[in-house]
This record gives sequence, C-alpha cells and structure tokens, in this order.
Amino acid sequence: MQIAIDSKEFALLGDVFTQDVVANYGSGVGVLQGLSAVERGLQESLAPVTTQHALSTTVIDVYGSSANSTTYFTASHFGRGVYEGANLYAYGKYVDDLVHVSGGYDSSKDYAWRIQNRTLIYTGPLIGNESIFLGSG
Repeated sequence: MQIAIDSKEFALLGDVFTQDVVANYGSGVGVLQGLSAVERGLQESLAPVTTQHALSTTVIDVYGSSANSTTYFTASHFGRGVYEGANLYAYGKYVDDLVHVSGGYDSSKDYAWRIQNRTLIYTGPLIGNESIFLGSG
C-alpha cells in the first residue's frame, strides 16, 4: 500500500473513495463531486506545497455494509520556491461515510471499504503563512 496525498500519487485515491464520492473540503477546496474531481482538486490545491498528514484518533461505527468514521488529523504544509521555510498547519477531523464494496487493493479479499462522503472540519485556526499556496513564484 502507498500513501496517496503526501506522495502526490493522486490516482491511488481510487483505493480510498468511491467513484461517486462527495467530498467537502471547506472553503479552501470546496465541495468536490466524483472521484476524478477529488483527484484533480487535491492535486491542484496541493501543487505549490509539500505536505505531511498525520492521522490520529479514529472512531468507526459499522452498520452492516456501511459505516461512519471520524479521524482527527494534523496537516503540515511546507512552502517551496520563494516560500521556502514558510509553513501552514491545519488541525481538524475527517467525518466520513463508508460503504462496503467488492474488489480492492488486496487481491486475497473480495471486499473493501471506500469513502462515499467526506466532510473536513477544522478544529482550530490555521497556523502559519497561507501565502504558500500561491505557488513557487
């Protein structure tokens, strides 16, 4: 398994989200509908920065072939080019609705879980220099 976002391998997001996912990333990225929109939206928004996403506490409630989860995160964004040395940190949680689907990255299993709806909720203010998202300059 690989890390999709921090390695900028956005095509791997098909192992995370359903084809018809609706992902609300808030005011920065907005609401993205469909897997290709999520791949493109995250790729474009994170292009100017290097990232490290640390996931921590996760709570999952399973209801047969569906589930709800909440996962807390710290997202570190590091500027490049003229913004080298500048950082922006975000603290929040992902609130996800998941569905049980057939197929998956592990060929020894005939099922997998995918996120069908995602809502990003910030739990504190952004800390640092938001200008790093303007590009390398």
